[in-house]
Amino acid sequence: MKKRLLTIVISLLIAGSIGLVLANNKAKIDKAAHPAKEQTTIPVKVYEVKEDSFNTSFTINGTTIPAKEVKIASEVQGKLVSLYIKNGDVVRAGQVIAVLDASVYGVQLKSIEASIAKAKLDLTRYTNLIEMGGATPMQAESVQLQINSLVAEKQQVLEQISHMQIRAPFSGKIENVAVELGSFVSYGTVLSQLIDNSSLKINVYLSEQEAFKVKRGQPVTISSVVLSQPRMAKITMISDKADASGKFLAEISFANDDKEKLKAGILADVHFSIDAVETGLSIPVSALLASAKEAKVFVAQGNKVEQRSIKTGIVTASKVEVLEGLQAGEQVVISGQLNLENGTAISISK
Repeated sequence: MKKRLLTIVISLLIAGSIGLVLANNKAKIDKAAHPAKEQTTIPVKVYEVKEDSFNTSFTINGTTIPAKEVKIASEVQGKLVSLYIKNGDVVRAGQVIAVLDASVYGVQLKSIEASIAKAKLDLTRYTNLIEMGGATPMQAESVQLQINSLVAEKQQVLEQISHMQIRAPFSGKIENVAVELGSFVSYGTVLSQLIDNSSLKINVYLSEQEAFKVKRGQPVTISSVVLSQPRMAKITMISDKADASGKFLAEISFANDDKEKLKAGILADVHFSIDAVETGLSIPVSALLASAKEAKVFVAQGNKVEQRSIKTGIVTASKVEVLEGLQAGEQVVISGQLNLENGTAISISK
């Protein structure tokens, strides 16, 4: 009995020793797999949020486009028998630039005119017969209806013939001629492009705040690298409805008739001058982690940082107006953000 008890005790001691060794080994493995992170302190520079003044004038860039631009297309089909334009030609409004073969319509016109002449003779004859009792008014009315139908048909053919002469809808310069003499064109075939560059437009997109600071007819300034000095323009249209991105379309127009004539497709800056100054909370542009539309900043909270979303207003080259998300006196990180995340320990350097 004593031997049996001794055997059981020895077995329990061995099992306990093995369990202790295994637990110790597991703790070592877990420690190796998940080493304790050392708390690293990141040196940063901060800026104290404070009230500042903002000039409400702003500049938006856009691309010049012609005041008038159209693709000249054929309204009928036929063979191109005359082509009076080439790339770079300047044409007048109403000038014939191409002619299609109208011989088929000419034959139809002669046939219709002959039928009208015959019907008019029949009408005269029926009128005389009615006076003598040899015909009824209904017969004369039937011939008159025939004449009316033929006249309408003739008008349609004349319209078709007029479309065989393709004319410039307005004065301008011919570009991108896409057809050759003798080619067959169908309805909608584009012959060329016509551009009127005597005045230009620039379409820009305004934010909600910007759209309510300007009005139709307001003067603006246009500047470009190809201009020796800025040029005056005016706002000719502001959309009453924002697009999908929340922007309002504004159309800027200006004359293009001086010696420094601009071309379409040139990048230009539109400066909106507003005689007003606003005050509000200000932070440097360098504090932003993303674009001004989805702005975030790191705010110093003791020896750690907190990432915070903010709403911005006026944005200049150096500073940003803060509408929501910060209070005066708080400190935002302006240098060292690349090494930060929410809750990172920091040390503020001068």
